[in-house]
Amino acid sequence: MGLRRIAIIGGDRRELVLAGELLNKGFCLSLCGLDSQPMASAQCFSTPIEAARGAQAIILPMAGVNKDLTVHCPASANPPKLDGAFFKSLPAQIPIIIGWANGEIKELASAARLIEVAKDDELAVLNSIPTAEGAIAIAMNETPVTLHGNNAMVIGFGRCGSSLARMLGGIGAQVTVAARKAADRARAAEMGFTACAIDALSEYVQSMAFIFNTVPAPVLTGPVLANARQCYVLVDIASGGGTDFQAAGDYGLKAILAPGLPGKVAPVTAGKILAHVYPRFLDELELRGGEH
Repeated sequence: MGLRRIAIIGGDRRELVLAGELLNKGFCLSLCGLDSQPMASAQCFSTPIEAARGAQAIILPMAGVNKDLTVHCPASANPPKLDGAFFKSLPAQIPIIIGWANGEIKELASAARLIEVAKDDELAVLNSIPTAEGAIAIAMNETPVTLHGNNAMVIGFGRCGSSLARMLGGIGAQVTVAARKAADRARAAEMGFTACAIDALSEYVQSMAFIFNTVPAPVLTGPVLANARQCYVLVDIASGGGTDFQAAGDYGLKAILAPGLPGKVAPVTAGKILAHVYPRFLDELELRGGEH
């Protein structure tokens, strides 16, 4: 199969690392919004329509698109905007790979094949590593005590929660896992953690010095937070958060919403993760690089 052209529109250091890896794999790249970091083998364009012309697939940022339809592109003074004209210029069913898409992007891209990779299990598990490290780094920087020897709660025991609990246990924290599913609580107990149900949070938070939330639902409500007076810091890494931050402030609790940690605390590693996972999506789309 000959060379295939991929358009990468916007992004941060993660997409820069991804672009370099795709070039090494023999893909032709059209870039828009990343021209502040020029690559000799890639073509840079000033508008998304120009970058997408002739491309077999389009890659948008893991961080998605802003409410004003500009793409996440922190290095650009004028980030590209993906308006209706852009999507109308695309061939029907062209694959568009994005971390996550809001409702407006889904509507505008209805004629395309939209792939939200943030939902991919492999990517999520690998991203749980920098996410957990980032959450722990925040906790360390924001408190006058060590995690070692102190009580730490992890709410949710999915891909991020399990990585976070394991790392916390590894540095000597006394970890309690709160989970809805009995099977998750059993797994947490098998790993040596204390386990409790979400419904029991009000009781268990009373002795916690650190609280980490991974559940994107209102779990740390006012009544729960009223009992968390010994907590030095609450770090919420859930998409959209699961904490009543107003109530946390009213009770004098330090609560930090920290979404998108991989791209913030370890962008090079996060980019290498994308470079590891994205070729699988491109292979499934029968888009493969050429030989150098």
